[in-house]
Amino acid sequence: MKGNVLKLAAGIGITCLFLFLAYRSLGHLNFARLIHYPVHYFYVLLSVIAFGASQWFRALSWSRGMATAIPLRHMFASVCMGTGANMLLPFRIGEIVRIVTAGRAVKQYGTISVNLVLERLLDVFILALFAVSVAFFIPFEVEVQEKLRLIRDMLLAGMVVGSIGLILAMRFRQVWITSTRLPGILRKIFLLLEQVMFLQSPLAGIRTLFYLGCSWGCVYLSAVAGLTAVGIQGHVVWIASLVVIVMTNLIMLIPSAPGGIGVFQYACVYSLSLFAIPAFQVAILSVLLHLVQYAAILPLSGYYFVRDGFSVREMYRSAIRQQGKTGA
Repeated sequence: MKGNVLKLAAGIGITCLFLFLAYRSLGHLNFARLIHYPVHYFYVLLSVIAFGASQWFRALSWSRGMATAIPLRHMFASVCMGTGANMLLPFRIGEIVRIVTAGRAVKQYGTISVNLVLERLLDVFILALFAVSVAFFIPFEVEVQEKLRLIRDMLLAGMVVGSIGLILAMRFRQVWITSTRLPGILRKIFLLLEQVMFLQSPLAGIRTLFYLGCSWGCVYLSAVAGLTAVGIQGHVVWIASLVVIVMTNLIMLIPSAPGGIGVFQYACVYSLSLFAIPAFQVAILSVLLHLVQYAAILPLSGYYFVRDGFSVREMYRSAIRQQGKTGA
């Protein structure tokens, strides 16, 4: 229990530190001007809808790809509850919420956990490719550009080689499972992978990647609409939005509480500061883009928690107990 309190305190400390760093870099701000700044609420609404649609496509990547036995509506509810929990609670509790709520439909919590890990790995690959590609729009030196191009090519090659490796592993999985030379732990892993649809069917893999791509596309459009709402125009909108979603999602890997507010604000301010955007607009956007996500997810998440009778407190306590057992 003491260790969990220390983790929570450390997370809050990280949040406060990044909030301080984010807004110190903006200098003196006229808060009266910030409050009365005209915002185009039509684009704010579009931004909220686009972010909500991204969760729908993420649910489709499961119900049409990784876990076809789970109905789409059930999976969408699970995704919303998990994302909402991650926004408000520390320790990435939302991942536990998704395993519990999605696993309830098929009673295969181990398979759901493996699918969730695969989904996150695919997210990291997509973000890494975005990150390297985005770097070409920022004026680095020629030598840096060449290194970035090499990193991007290595990532693409790694994805191709990894995909071939997975195909071969699943093609000869029966041979390895029945082999007496295979260690017991590896045999259990292969038996668990036997139940993962994403690894068994190339079509399921293609569908998963397609819907995850659509999900990230909606996140991108949400950022574009958010920047447009405060009057940012021209090609800067499209480039800055891509930089924002890459930076904010990569920095969320830093454990902070609650919900990564501090690190999100810091990444958003830093990303927008790379472009010729006035400080007061950067301050507005860093808050607006985060509020858009909360507005899109928290009402849905709260509705599904109440409808399905889940207790956030009990899930939080269960996750803490689970982390205590694993030593996480």
